[in-house]
Amino acid sequence: MAASEVHPADPTLRDALRVSGGRLFTAARSARFDSRTFAGVEFYDPSTPASAYIDRIVLGAGVASSHVTALIAELADAGVAALVLRAPMDDDPRDWTSTDQHPALAVLRHGEGDWAQLANVLRSLLGAHSIGQVTGVRLGDLFGLADAVATLAGGAVSIVDSAGQVVGYSTHSEQPIDDARRRTTLLLQEDISITSDSRYRSLLRVTEARHFPSSTDLFGRVGIAVRASGELLGSLWVIQVDPSHAAHTRDLLQEMEPIVAQHLLRAREDAGDRDQRTSGLLRTLLEDRRHARGAASQLLLRPEAGCTVVCLRVNTFDEVEAVRGLHRVLHLAISVSSAAFPGSHSAIVGSQVVTLIPGPHQAAAETFTQAMVRVDNALIAGIGRRANDVNGIARSYREAGAVAGALMNSPRHDGDRHVHVATFDEMRDRLAILQVGDLIEGLDAAVGDAASILAAHDAAQGTDLTRTMRVYLDQFGSVRETANALHVHQNTVRYRLDVVRTELGIDLDSPDTRLWLWLRLSASSRTSD
Repeated sequence: MAASEVHPADPTLRDALRVSGGRLFTAARSARFDSRTFAGVEFYDPSTPASAYIDRIVLGAGVASSHVTALIAELADAGVAALVLRAPMDDDPRDWTSTDQHPALAVLRHGEGDWAQLANVLRSLLGAHSIGQVTGVRLGDLFGLADAVATLAGGAVSIVDSAGQVVGYSTHSEQPIDDARRRTTLLLQEDISITSDSRYRSLLRVTEARHFPSSTDLFGRVGIAVRASGELLGSLWVIQVDPSHAAHTRDLLQEMEPIVAQHLLRAREDAGDRDQRTSGLLRTLLEDRRHARGAASQLLLRPEAGCTVVCLRVNTFDEVEAVRGLHRVLHLAISVSSAAFPGSHSAIVGSQVVTLIPGPHQAAAETFTQAMVRVDNALIAGIGRRANDVNGIARSYREAGAVAGALMNSPRHDGDRHVHVATFDEMRDRLAILQVGDLIEGLDAAVGDAASILAAHDAAQGTDLTRTMRVYLDQFGSVRETANALHVHQNTVRYRLDVVRTELGIDLDSPDTRLWLWLRLSASSRTSD
């Protein structure tokens, strides 16, 4: 087919450059090639005549530099649309030969990357309906991509990664959704673990899109597994409102799959780079006083305008689940904070997700934290005090981390309700007592003292003198209030106090003994509660 016969709906080299996301470029850009269309993408084979590549983009993978000049002349005479060569490794302008400016053939350069992936992406452009509607989306923008695909499919779209995390979804208000879609959008993860989802498992066994009619939900789904070079990257799902259009949706997803793969790869790279950079800068800001101000500048923070730190932990004793949970919480924190609190930053630091919420009011951080806990009730969150300078941010971080740690190790209760979120001000006294307890445990004076005598007696005799004494001291020495708190008779309390005084020899009339015993028992009880 001659160039003049190419259908106007065929993609152009401009489309190819746009969809490549910067990995395909030319050293000598010429506008005359932008509108050049192509009808196919082929790898160069020396045994294939040049005439077989008419109106094709030829991928010159492995072409020796000594053969480039002759190959360009041969392909130009045959009416080839473009030739793609590997870019010079050192990017030395002297290595961009004059052949890159051939008057009859566009010579494009391919940077570091997989040739097969590039071929898949370019071939995906050959679906006429995708030109200009999906290629205009910035590579790696999964929400923009979901909106574009939803426009083409006529149904709401979700993009799910290989771990079952919803990483992108369409936002067209006129497209109907069901309760399952609302839940997954809110939780940013699938309702059912993908390892237990029969629909997902069946999708992985095939390469084409599949339609899953619904017997329980309002709508069915059309889905396709997304892969690149054999690696499973995730899946693409469309709500199928009208089952009679499922065949069209399947065809669309099969044509879109290479583009979605490229977007997922770029999003994963961007997320990895962003997370690594943000994590490094946050660590510097929080732990390195010498370079903290520089880190704040790179994060575009203005500490003097106010900033509050939130530390989030996953309430589980399963180490593997905790690691998975942290990455899920990080994704959720980024999604929630970026939408409602511009300028916020989140990263995994140690065993917790740290989020910085900028602003002059701590209430913004409390609003963010409550939103997080409403979505995931397995979260434990500590909120530091508002900071007004770089050193204050590090202080707020220490406070938030201490609160989260205390809630994990010694949960608080509000009546029958377990407390998942607390501010430093709310936990100040408890944290101080815990610090005193840590100090006391390291003192020689704690060995063989009154608290140790009580503990030894309880262990040997099966009594409950330690708890009785802690409640008695908490109730300021009131026998009646102690009996009420322990749900025993007042004479029982008096008998136990007599044992403490006479049998164990503990002088409860001594102010020093009473203070020391209260500190020991109070700190110990709050660590074990």
